[in-house]
Amino acid sequence: MVPYPDAASPTTVLYIKHMVCARGIRVVRQELEGLGLQVLDVRLGAATVAGPAEAVDWPRVRAALEAARFALLETWHQTLVERVSGAVNRRLRQPGEVLRHRAFGAAVAQELGLSYPQLSAAFARLGTGQTLAGFLLGERLAYAQELLASSDLGVGLIARRLGYSSLAHFSGQFRRLTRCSPSTYRRLQQAEVGLD
Repeated sequence: MVPYPDAASPTTVLYIKHMVCARGIRVVRQELEGLGLQVLDVRLGAATVAGPAEAVDWPRVRAALEAARFALLETWHQTLVERVSGAVNRRLRQPGEVLRHRAFGAAVAQELGLSYPQLSAAFARLGTGQTLAGFLLGERLAYAQELLASSDLGVGLIARRLGYSSLAHFSGQFRRLTRCSPSTYRRLQQAEVGLD
């Protein structure tokens, strides 16, 4: 057995897309260990292996992960967007936690070990043409769409769950994204399911 590296030993973090459950974590660990890598940690979206990045056989890792239906995220842009998206989804789905609309971005940044201004500046440098605030809003409203389509929660309760103090504010932002009100969106989704 290879000894666990000390704190001074280099490690490499691999960011991996499509890891959404415990089974995915197990499969990724098996794939990486099958390539001879010493896997130190695997969590949703990332795996840490012993050794410097230069020692990783990236083409073999990419091929093994793709064969297992995962995708290796290799650019800084991909990893930042993926990490922000993962943090947003964890925050939204955390039972009992309701963050005020304005505090949500700061909580996401804190989870990533950054201040909101640092994360916002890093996101701006990506050159996507989208601000961090716009991205966070889109992710939150996509979750609202998911709740409207798959739950019986009232629109007001969904708005409160997403941290909106005003139903009108939530409805206005939702309307700008989808071109319809939350209740109309729900009716359209129910009608679509009824046609299947």
